[in-house]
Amino acid sequence: MITQILLQQTIIMFLLMMLGLLLSHRGMITEQGSRDLSNVLLYAVIPCVILRSYMSEFSMDKLRAMGISAVIAVIAFAASIGVAYLTCGTRHRIENFAVAFGNAGFIGIPLVTAVFGAEAAFYVVSYSTLVNLLQWTYGIVIISGKKETINLKMVFVNPVFISMVIGLILFVTQPTLPSVVTGTIGYIADANTALAMIILGFYLSKVRLRDLFASARLYVVSAVRLLVVPAVTVLIFLLFPFARGEITLITLIAAATPRAATPTAAAAFNAFPILNNSLSDFYTIDTEASPAALSGS
Repeated sequence: MITQILLQQTIIMFLLMMLGLLLSHRGMITEQGSRDLSNVLLYAVIPCVILRSYMSEFSMDKLRAMGISAVIAVIAFAASIGVAYLTCGTRHRIENFAVAFGNAGFIGIPLVTAVFGAEAAFYVVSYSTLVNLLQWTYGIVIISGKKETINLKMVFVNPVFISMVIGLILFVTQPTLPSVVTGTIGYIADANTALAMIILGFYLSKVRLRDLFASARLYVVSAVRLLVVPAVTVLIFLLFPFARGEITLITLIAAATPRAATPTAAAAFNAFPILNNSLSDFYTIDTEASPAALSGS
């Protein structure tokens, strides 16, 4: 049943991405427009997805489950970082970053909410927060090779962390919010999947597909991120009796997503000289391959 839902969601996301590609080819989305849409997604839509997931009735069971999801997220990240280091080391820094870090926002949340409902994003937040914490510390060191480039400010001053803090306050204090507020948040959150896929479709239109599919190196890195990392994560989960059930599956889906922003991170720290163009392009649109791999796993 879950595989069927994931497959259906994959097809929907693919069609939305094709819409973005078509709009790009018709000149209806420009490069600046894609950046603007990305900002809308990052600073408005994803925070509303997180806030909506926290706007539910408080219970100690949910609070305890959230704590468990945080521990499971740490385990999942330890697995992906370990696999990335063993397979890529420090000689292949961009590949290391791409294998270690998934993208729970663009791909993970749409997949999880499609399978488990809107409230399931509640448990993805732990993983998303950990992504933000580690990508601006460990991730930056991996890409730049310099510890002094660590940006602790970005760990706490980012939309995911801020919306998580606000969401936690709302969840614990249980204020009665006006229906116009909750309704507005809900409408904005509903744009997540469509907007993310249209943006990725735009980037897909900029890729040289011949170079992309001709590189054996890309297939290897993709297989490690999409197949090896989830497999190792599942094996490690088996060692922990509490890592069972729906929360673990939700975290696994988030952990199995590929990296969509590797070129951005690489450009920020002048790491692109070690890449060829096709590898850069591949990591930009790698999210397209994720749902298919995940639904077949």
